[in-house]
Amino acid sequence: MAAGSCVFVGVKGRLQRRWASAIAAVVQMNDAGISVPRAHGARLRSRRMAQQAFPSVSGVPAEQLGAMLLGLYPLAAEPERLGAGALLDWLARHIAFDGAWFGRSLFESGTLRPQGGHTRGLAPDFVNDWCRVRHIDPVVPAAMAQPGHGVALAAHELPPVASMRAFAADHGIGQALSVIVPAPGSPWWMHLSLYSREAAGLGARAQALVELLMPHLVLVQGLGLHEAPMPAPAALTLLSRREAEVARLFAQGQSYKMVARTLGSSPATVRHHLRQVYAKLGVTSKVQMARLVGAQAA
Repeated sequence: MAAGSCVFVGVKGRLQRRWASAIAAVVQMNDAGISVPRAHGARLRSRRMAQQAFPSVSGVPAEQLGAMLLGLYPLAAEPERLGAGALLDWLARHIAFDGAWFGRSLFESGTLRPQGGHTRGLAPDFVNDWCRVRHIDPVVPAAMAQPGHGVALAAHELPPVASMRAFAADHGIGQALSVIVPAPGSPWWMHLSLYSREAAGLGARAQALVELLMPHLVLVQGLGLHEAPMPAPAALTLLSRREAEVARLFAQGQSYKMVARTLGSSPATVRHHLRQVYAKLGVTSKVQMARLVGAQAA
């Protein structure tokens, strides 16, 4: 740890404490399976025991993974670089791909609605083109059914739908590898998709790394946003005028009866509007809703 600790020099102490707990166990492991601390002070002293304690590390040497993370977490202290797509630049040094998309979305109408992110090696109109076929993209439901698990699909395995096949051909996609996870404490779904021109360009190692690194990418992105908050998405634009009024009042802390009295509606009508708000914003509680609309309602 002595050599790795110099990476932290000059980085904010608050960030350092949060990364240290996230990577300490991995850094202590090496490819020979040296001892790793467990929850109650027991030690793991063999490769087999280490792999049982960290099954997701299988196939990727833990020493290599630890070195990657030591290079990743300092990016959280550089929000300007994060805003310029630094995570994908960092990822490209460890996984060979032709294109990538890392971003966040809301879940609505059975699929994802992109709400921001970065691309690398893709055409400027890629995201807009994908939005036109998102409802028939088979990768989305497959990845959401197993959050955190990589889903790989070759272009020839796409459903025989002309628009979906044309999208892949237009953007030179031979294979896609995607992983989707819910962002902790928010209604967002974070997604990472890597693209290869070859039908088998992204193999087992790429899938293992994507699955291992995705939680850390989300954490680093969140830490960076905490240091330099980005403007809230225009959540209210997704709502009707009455739904937006209901959302604003609940975000201000009003109860059902108070909202109904303010709007001259019945509590049952307010509940109906609230259900619509939840569905459109992809949230499940008034707390999540308030986080989205609170800044805009002020």
